[in-house]
Amino acid sequence: MRGHVKKRVGKTGQVSWDIVVSLGRDPVTGRYKQKWETIQGTKKEAEKRLAELIQQINNGMYSDPGKMTVAEYLTWWLNDHKKNLTPSTCKSYHVGIYKHIIPVIGHMPLIKLQPVHIQEMYSKDLAEGRKDNKKTVGTSLSPTTVLYHHRILHKALEQAARLQLLSRNPADYVDPPKKEKKEMVVLSEQEVKLLLGTFKDSYLYMPVFLAVYTGMRMGEILALTWPDADVNRGIIQVRQNLYQRTPGEPLFKQPKTPGSRRTIDISPIVVKTLREHKKKQAEERLAWGAGYKDYGLVCCLQDGSTINPPTLSSRFRVIAQRLGLFVTFHGLRHTHASLLLKAGIPPKIVAERLGHSQISITQDLYSHVMPGMQKEAARQLEEILK
Repeated sequence: MRGHVKKRVGKTGQVSWDIVVSLGRDPVTGRYKQKWETIQGTKKEAEKRLAELIQQINNGMYSDPGKMTVAEYLTWWLNDHKKNLTPSTCKSYHVGIYKHIIPVIGHMPLIKLQPVHIQEMYSKDLAEGRKDNKKTVGTSLSPTTVLYHHRILHKALEQAARLQLLSRNPADYVDPPKKEKKEMVVLSEQEVKLLLGTFKDSYLYMPVFLAVYTGMRMGEILALTWPDADVNRGIIQVRQNLYQRTPGEPLFKQPKTPGSRRTIDISPIVVKTLREHKKKQAEERLAWGAGYKDYGLVCCLQDGSTINPPTLSSRFRVIAQRLGLFVTFHGLRHTHASLLLKAGIPPKIVAERLGHSQISITQDLYSHVMPGMQKEAARQLEEILK
């Protein structure tokens, strides 16, 4: 595939660059077709755009911008962008694009997509956008879900504008719904004891125990290996996450942000529990013999294989509800943070344990705990000054 860059000087002396790319022979007319594009900028920028066009054509991903539909563009964008996404994020992008965005505006030519079309799609989703046929919920999508779809579409159209397929990003001019603020469910000290006692003899006990005592995320707990659970030094090093949608097909990846890769100090009870668990696990490994799948994991099934995150999540919720506790597994992370803040631990320390990139995230999530802390701080100051 050939192409070149031509310099153009306007009447006022302004310099621009014409990009000319050969698209090959038209199978109907037999004539050679060319793609022309003008760049206002430097020659280096024009050459970069030329290389992008040639790569798109060679990969079969180029379409005439005048005829390209929203569906064709989003399909290309997701295929190009998914290499930068985790498997779970890629799946959620796929659902958002193919189940919600393309069925509504996918037929439209990309260059004719207007803000009003996007706004109407959001309004329709908020009224009757569900596609899963669940009979226990209404027909509308939640504002949080529609906002997530907006972020996907905005990111995709932003790249279309950078590639000069669009003169502007139409998603910049719509009003997406605001994220719902759901009431955070956390457990009291007594409820934590009840929950741990119920899971005591289950293979799910250790994940639940670590979530309560360390505030780690589910994927971090299920990917924790024994070399990273240093009981001699009393620390846990968070180095990886488990991404697994299909049982028996684990994928371990590094955490997304530097703040998530962290070291967590653990208390003597956690050290003691881990040592007892490691001893029991060694007995199970010996009993299974050659059939043991040794990933070196702290939390695993009896044969050493990984615990499937969706299975853990649903199983935990069922057992908790039987106890009258309507909390998710992720709620144990919130419980950990809330109990620390109520105990007077500074938010910065809590943020470090949770792996939040900014302390403002912690303060925003647990603002409901802060008023009580303020009163306690005022009371303690009064005692000091007395």
